[in-house]
Amino acid sequence: MPSPAPLDVVFFELRGLRCALPLAVVRKVLPMRGVTPVPLSPPVVRGIAPVHGFILPILDLGVCFSPAGDETAEAATYRSHTDKLLLVETARDVAGEATRAALAVDRVMGIGTVDEQHSRLPPSRPPFLSATVLDASGPALLLDIGRTLDYVKDAIGTVIGS
Repeated sequence: MPSPAPLDVVFFELRGLRCALPLAVVRKVLPMRGVTPVPLSPPVVRGIAPVHGFILPILDLGVCFSPAGDETAEAATYRSHTDKLLLVETARDVAGEATRAALAVDRVMGIGTVDEQHSRLPPSRPPFLSATVLDASGPALLLDIGRTLDYVKDAIGTVIGS
């Protein structure tokens, strides 16, 4: 039986929660600057900002982790001098297009490697979590970037459709 395949991840903090994303989807870590709020957008969309020639949505996934599951939870106050943006990009689809966004995070903790042997089922909410992974520093919630962006698209569709 082959050993579990290791996965390189970026660990980050989101409203006090230790989270992780596969390193393959993270393009850059940037300072939080120039975020413009978008009126009537769902709480998960913090705003938009110019990033490397693109106008990208700035996503505040922290609202999805509120204790009551209330996705209308108030957005966190960001400290532009310490908070970071994780520039993420999905794999290219059949049309050759990739989806880009920036995740607002409290801080980036570093890069590490996890494997299936040290992962468990994720909590049931939010729906874009793929596992709870464990390394020497403790547990982290592993996000699936494709499901995360689909979740945000659905949230935007709900606002536009109402």
